[in-house]
Amino acid sequence: MTRMLRTLIVFVLVLAVASPAVAGDKLFLWKVEGKNATVHMTGSIHVGRPEFYPLPTAIGEAFLHADALAVEVDISDQEVMQKAGQITMTRGMLPGDETLESSVDPEIYARLKAYAAVRGINLSMYSKFRPSIVAMVLVLEEYKRQGFTESEGVDVYFLDAAKKLEKEIRQLETIESQMTLFLEMSDSLDDVLLEEVMNQSERLGEVMDSMIATWQAGDADALSGLLQDQMGEGPEMEEFYRKLLDDRNVAIVDIIDYWLGGEEDIFVVVGAGHYGGEMGMLNLLRAKGWTVEQISR
Repeated sequence: MTRMLRTLIVFVLVLAVASPAVAGDKLFLWKVEGKNATVHMTGSIHVGRPEFYPLPTAIGEAFLHADALAVEVDISDQEVMQKAGQITMTRGMLPGDETLESSVDPEIYARLKAYAAVRGINLSMYSKFRPSIVAMVLVLEEYKRQGFTESEGVDVYFLDAAKKLEKEIRQLETIESQMTLFLEMSDSLDDVLLEEVMNQSERLGEVMDSMIATWQAGDADALSGLLQDQMGEGPEMEEFYRKLLDDRNVAIVDIIDYWLGGEEDIFVVVGAGHYGGEMGMLNLLRAKGWTVEQISR
């Protein structure tokens, strides 16, 4: 379930990336120094392909020199995965006699049946799951179909390395808070999300490649601007994106600010969409008085 959630978050964010950037001297890596602590931050793309690696040397060195790795949620932790499963089987199920078919617009459900049939997905298996859960399943299957896997994601890469090096792993969020974003979506947004998954599936590989190129160019503001352009219309969609990005950024930056007052070096890996823009992590850290330095190749 945690893996499906992360791939859905990636899907929501990559819809905005329309054209690839050109890699330059700047890396998607920033450094903030406190009196006795240093925090390096890089952006994660939660799914990837083998050709994305190796990562630039400076990113690897920052990780190796850190005392701890900090990620959104530690999906290598078995307890986290078990908790995700428990939440799915309680809050992720439709109540009473309600079914997937009865909970979404009839036209969207008809499209959904046809879409699933073409891809060999047995939709009846998910008849009692909330639409947001079904959207996660569809996105995960589409990523697999186009050659992207979570095992090649940036955060998984560093989690694996941290385990091998016996480096401390810290979590910036909880799996409960992440899953709540999608499990408490309004009915109207459920329909929008399912429709977007179906509409955008064929170009998913294209937009993922574009997101990777933007990451390689180290341009957090360009990525944020593209995301803002795709926020959608209406107060419900604006509220959803505020919860998905802005509110989480504030909470994460508060934790980083606290660490900078300590005496440890921390390597932070957070989704690439969280860094740029007015309410991005970089700007929020500057607003707290920190100097944020982008690292070059």
